[in-house]
Amino acid sequence: MKFTWIPYYQEFAEKLLQYETNRGALLKLIYDNGNELKADYLHDEKGRNDLLKDIDPFTVFGLFNRRIKRQNRINTTVLFKRLLGISAPAPTNFTGIPILNNQKSHFFGFRNRRGIDDIQNLWNLFRKVVKGEDFSNEFNKVRKQFIININMTMGLYWIQPEEFLAFDSSNKRYLEEKYGIILPSETPEYSEYQKILDEIKYKMATNEIKEKSFYELSANAYSESTADIEPTWYDEKVSIWKRRKNIVLCGAPGTGKTYDVPEFVVRLCDPSFMDNTLERKELVERYNQLKQEGRVVFTTFHQSMDYEDWMEGLRPVVNENNQVNYEIVDGIFKKLCIDAARPIVRDTREGIVQDAVIWKVSLARTGDNPIRNDCMKNDYVRIGWDDYGPVISDETDWSKYNSEGKQILDAYINKMKKGDIIFSCYSSQTIDAIGVVTGDYEFNDKFQSYKRVRKVKWLLKGIDENIVDMNDGKVMTLSTVYRLKSITLDNVRTILEKHNTRSDMSTNAEPYVMVIDEMNRGNVSKVFGELITLLEPDKRKGHTDSESVLLPYSKKMFLIPDNVYIIATMNTADRSLGVLDYAIRRRFAFLRERPFSLDIEGFDHELFKKVSELFISNFDEYEESEWDTELRLTPADTLTSDYKPEDVWIGHSYFLMNDEDGNDCKQGRLLYEIIPLLEEYVRDGVLTGEAQSTIDDLYTAAYE
Repeated sequence: MKFTWIPYYQEFAEKLLQYETNRGALLKLIYDNGNELKADYLHDEKGRNDLLKDIDPFTVFGLFNRRIKRQNRINTTVLFKRLLGISAPAPTNFTGIPILNNQKSHFFGFRNRRGIDDIQNLWNLFRKVVKGEDFSNEFNKVRKQFIININMTMGLYWIQPEEFLAFDSSNKRYLEEKYGIILPSETPEYSEYQKILDEIKYKMATNEIKEKSFYELSANAYSESTADIEPTWYDEKVSIWKRRKNIVLCGAPGTGKTYDVPEFVVRLCDPSFMDNTLERKELVERYNQLKQEGRVVFTTFHQSMDYEDWMEGLRPVVNENNQVNYEIVDGIFKKLCIDAARPIVRDTREGIVQDAVIWKVSLARTGDNPIRNDCMKNDYVRIGWDDYGPVISDETDWSKYNSEGKQILDAYINKMKKGDIIFSCYSSQTIDAIGVVTGDYEFNDKFQSYKRVRKVKWLLKGIDENIVDMNDGKVMTLSTVYRLKSITLDNVRTILEKHNTRSDMSTNAEPYVMVIDEMNRGNVSKVFGELITLLEPDKRKGHTDSESVLLPYSKKMFLIPDNVYIIATMNTADRSLGVLDYAIRRRFAFLRERPFSLDIEGFDHELFKKVSELFISNFDEYEESEWDTELRLTPADTLTSDYKPEDVWIGHSYFLMNDEDGNDCKQGRLLYEIIPLLEEYVRDGVLTGEAQSTIDDLYTAAYE
């Protein structure tokens, strides 16, 4: 394992030190090369046009130690090598380097959150570390500054990986699971930090820890498969989703539940597409593409949603004679499950297409006959109805045979396509061959009868396969050609493999996702019906304990494929939440979304804090924790005891005061969204009357 980055990082630190008294030149160098360095996130509180007036060396290091593509990291180090005159080779790998969260890549707060000496304190610490001087006082001073926390130990590791270890989550997890060493969740005083490092060094020297250096230890804590990228919050939650199959993103209004759905779905369905430099537009485009591909279906639950919409039901259908018939129509979830169960065609050499339809074709009559023998010998199928003539059109006289051939010929000529599957009917219960349609419709006058021809590649011939069970207990009818709706491509694969015939089909393992928005708005128990048990992971198709149910209308056995996932959103401030019974709750993992401050242009942090303090009293602690989702929230005095803060606390999206075009929409946001919701909370007893004074302040802010 080569740590090619170490000499470069150490020389980079020495070069940066030359800019301590000329930080303006350092910023100019960065901004002049901003596109190549991907430095558009380096700005102050008012957004991208509010450029920094000062910067610290650790934040500069962060330019190539963030969640970005490996190649972009390499490109940045190559550019700095040229700009700073670094003699060490640019890194070819970043093995064992902990990286910053893209949301927290500064080592100092915005203008309204940083102390006057915060940046200089970072330079003082940096200088002493690079020069090998005692920096304990500087360390203890910096660790108390806003937004620092564990990032400080990362910075020390970047400069001197032989002497210091980052207390990031990967190293913490590795040391605890591998060696039983528990690192603190927050950066300790320097004396305690050094004491922990000395203990680890001692265990390395005595072989209690197998690694012989901090950088080896850090490298082993990071899997190469993660491309040096520490798992994000999304990665952790998607792993839960993979295991549980069904999740609910729940939280108060504005916490980003629906906004997060595309991120979850794309990470699950197409992890190779994910790139931490992706813009939101690209992510949503891929999400919409997955919907177009049929792998994602979106629906919103409502009071009139029922089992018939979800699974199957009788629906009136008007036929060509304007007569109303009732047909069994598949619902949205059943359709998704059918698509998910369809095998993947790995190789098209056999001619089968992914959306192949299975057709029953009678070759003259049941049993052995000359037409059947000719078809099997010469790789085609032939049907009759010759008296309708060679050309079928709107002018065709269908009065012959009492119009019986019209539907049959429409299926054979117009609906049957290349790549579809043909079952050759031998008797009412059995087939003798399976073929793939390889040619377009032809009318061949060289035959005395049965002149309508489709070329076929026979995959199986001379078999005696009873298909009644897979055809839902139904025998085949006398009709010459019709679609076998109950038989799937998976059934075809089963027959082929039973007869040791290559199918070029494999089980579909690609995730298929049902997205349910506002899940608690519907009568969930009524919608799911008897499927509630089948939702459990171990009851899915292919598992030892798999279960199936007999559907009430089609009388078909139904299982949920293992590659079907459900993601739902739920507004916990909605009083209809109570309709979810325990049976439903047991089968979903509930992932709670909390409000947090956004480091983007147009976000009003002060208003966010002001409103948030109506719901929690420990806002500052929550902010200092860098919005730790595990931190216990303390209810504010203005929140009544019947409610938890997480269930009703207005989310961060309400405090984005610019619209999509960048125009200021603060007044409208306050007057028509935030204030009405807070006033409704007061009327409903969510907030006490003492909240009114804050609401009055918001009215004043709206007209400033």
